[in-house]
Amino acid sequence: MTALLRQATRDDLAGIWRVRYAVAENTLAPGRIGDDEVVAQLETTGRGWVVEEDGEVVAFAIGDASGGNVWALFVDPRAEGRGHGSRLHDTMVEWLWTNGLTTLWLTTGARTKARGFYERRGWRCTAELDDGQARLELTNAWP
Repeated sequence: MTALLRQATRDDLAGIWRVRYAVAENTLAPGRIGDDEVVAQLETTGRGWVVEEDGEVVAFAIGDASGGNVWALFVDPRAEGRGHGSRLHDTMVEWLWTNGLTTLWLTTGARTKARGFYERRGWRCTAELDDGQARLELTNAWP
């Protein structure tokens, strides 16, 4: 199976939504975020990437350069364990650093696999939020 990592475009919305709604943790109710908001993240304030396997989007990430936020990083449960999340993470973080940011942040469920994924990559919890989320930050050691 061939995996291709490439920059996301608005043409990837259907695949992005399919992956987003397939995950078991950090679920999202349909309609809470619209296409316009995703497109703005992809084209205006940030950039996104997708991983395709045999032409199908199986993972995606979106980083917001205006505020240093990891807006999204999700892998279809059927494609977990293949390194797609790590590749997306590293690509997105590298791009965010090139925008002059010194600290990145995200929120994720306080007791999720995602939190462990980020902490293994150097992210540190800076706050446990009242809604069950944890705020994590990553600092660039080489400004």
